[in-house]
Amino acid sequence: MQGKSQTRRGRIVLLAVLCLMPSLFEAYAVIWGQRHGMTGKALRDGLDFWAGGYLALHGQVAMLFDPVAYDGFLRGIYGRLPVHLWSYPPNYLLVAAAFDRLAPWHAVLAFDAASLLLLLGVLRLAGLSWWLVIAVAFSPASLENLLEGQNAALITALIGGGLLLLPVRPRLGGLLVGLASIKPQLGVVLPLFLLRRAPLAFLYAGLAAVALAAASLAAFGPVAWAGFWHVTRPAMDAVLLTGKPPEFAGGLISVFAAARPLGVHAALLIQGAVTLAAILLAANRRDVVPVLILAALASPYLHDYDLLGVSLGVALLIRDRLARGFAPGEPVLFFLGWFGPGLLPWSPWLAHATPAVLVLLLASSIRRGPVTTCDSSQVPPGSPASSAGLLPIPAPRASTAPGSPGTE
Repeated sequence: MQGKSQTRRGRIVLLAVLCLMPSLFEAYAVIWGQRHGMTGKALRDGLDFWAGGYLALHGQVAMLFDPVAYDGFLRGIYGRLPVHLWSYPPNYLLVAAAFDRLAPWHAVLAFDAASLLLLLGVLRLAGLSWWLVIAVAFSPASLENLLEGQNAALITALIGGGLLLLPVRPRLGGLLVGLASIKPQLGVVLPLFLLRRAPLAFLYAGLAAVALAAASLAAFGPVAWAGFWHVTRPAMDAVLLTGKPPEFAGGLISVFAAARPLGVHAALLIQGAVTLAAILLAANRRDVVPVLILAALASPYLHDYDLLGVSLGVALLIRDRLARGFAPGEPVLFFLGWFGPGLLPWSPWLAHATPAVLVLLLASSIRRGPVTTCDSSQVPPGSPASSAGLLPIPAPRASTAPGSPGTE
């Protein structure tokens, strides 16, 4: 039986390696662009990470909220570029500024390495095995995140790791979830979930989010938050409502994006209904995997690299099924959920199928029961969920077993 399990695991590892091939070809294209003088294009979204931190460090935060000046700043360094917008809240500037005393590529790669190390550390602290942690770190979604210069590894460490830590370290778990407010669109389902399942974690998450916002206000002044509210927020709304700039809207894989051919109003209604349902469903769950999937479904602004949290959920589901068996169709479903983020850049027409895959993953995770509990309430020391392990079962009083209450 053990040999059969090892054989199955070996096949899964081989399949996971093959799933990396599209991302590796994409990595070659990025390296080629860097070597042929297209550094700005090769940096992709990492260019915004560097520029945001650089301008913040040099007292030019206001330029981030002037699209013409910001575009001129980037083109003055790298020449003609695709459209770039600063699309994050000011608290993200605290992260960017921590790395941007370095040159652009060094800053982006250092941030990627630090985020990945944090993800590895948090998942190990939550008790996940090394094989699962390594699989998530080298998943197609993780490689896409690296190639895009994005922050999905950091967000997955904060949200995914925070949720997994709730049963044993609710304060730390709550703090991590609160720090994920740097990307609020992926945390819509979390407040009510935490409030119902882990009130202490909810308190610490709120404190962390408020403290981070206050720190950014102190560091960059009110101009940053005013610019975010009056410039960045409307610009990102316009991406959804108008589909422009296409560089931003074209990569969306959310429910809203799938429904947009029906018209903006219909897409808003459908996404709103899905988001509300996701919030209510998450509030009534006690396990991690459905919450990770619901967080993706609830966001209208979702890209392929944002599926790293879902990849963590898929890895947890596969771990569970290796122990309990796969239902018919689940291997194919898990393959699609795992391989999808790496395939999407090469087959954008598959983007509209992503919500369907997420819904099927959600149904699988709910139907087969919890993968790991997320309740931070106190657990009796002898229960199976206790880290103290099982206590010995006492012998009946009349027993003559050595050490029983009925013997001397």
